[in-house]
Amino acid sequence: MPDPSSVHSLFTDLAPSYDRYNRIFSLGLDSLWRRDLVKAVVQTNPSTILDVACGSGDVALALQKARPEATVTGLDFCAPLLAQARSRGLKHAVEGDALKLPFADSQFDAVTLAFGLRNFSDRKKGLHEITRVLRIGGTFALLEFSPPPLPWKLFWNFYLFYFMPWVAQILTHQGDSFRYLARSISEFPPPADLTKELESAGLHDSSARSMSLSLVRLTLCRKS
Repeated sequence: MPDPSSVHSLFTDLAPSYDRYNRIFSLGLDSLWRRDLVKAVVQTNPSTILDVACGSGDVALALQKARPEATVTGLDFCAPLLAQARSRGLKHAVEGDALKLPFADSQFDAVTLAFGLRNFSDRKKGLHEITRVLRIGGTFALLEFSPPPLPWKLFWNFYLFYFMPWVAQILTHQGDSFRYLARSISEFPPPADLTKELESAGLHDSSARSMSLSLVRLTLCRKS
């Protein structure tokens, strides 16, 4: 599991260019992936929404726009990224630890998490915290990378472990940071194992949709 202090330092260093590199290395597709997550959550008509590991606010701001009558809260442990989210118009931004959420039990109708679960130092603890703050019947929407099938996996591994860090080193001199991100993606559990982790945390009735040649997976589940 990732070391929390190292992950914090990584995202603090990347904060000034975080959005730009997301767009570059996803070839602009990350905006489409997040759009699909937001659309799925909005269909459940939540009144209170928590976006965990909100970063600079892409998902939380989109939710805030799509559900202006709802209270949308973004949480992240990286102060520079939260500052960006606030400057972009996020009304409720909280600095905090995803493994110890500073919210009451059953406080939210929906919880979202986009590309953050793989950075948790303890996934089990983080998922249990998400379940705790989610009301009974509430929706958890998870967007994460997923191991693609062969032969696409061969190209994907080359892109993750060689091409992306090489470009990052040229542009930012932070090739090591992107090597960590590559490892975090490749070591994330496959769908069947992830479903077991979700169910163990009390999140059931999972449905999932793969996107972009199965590189990304949107998983929806409910607290029962």
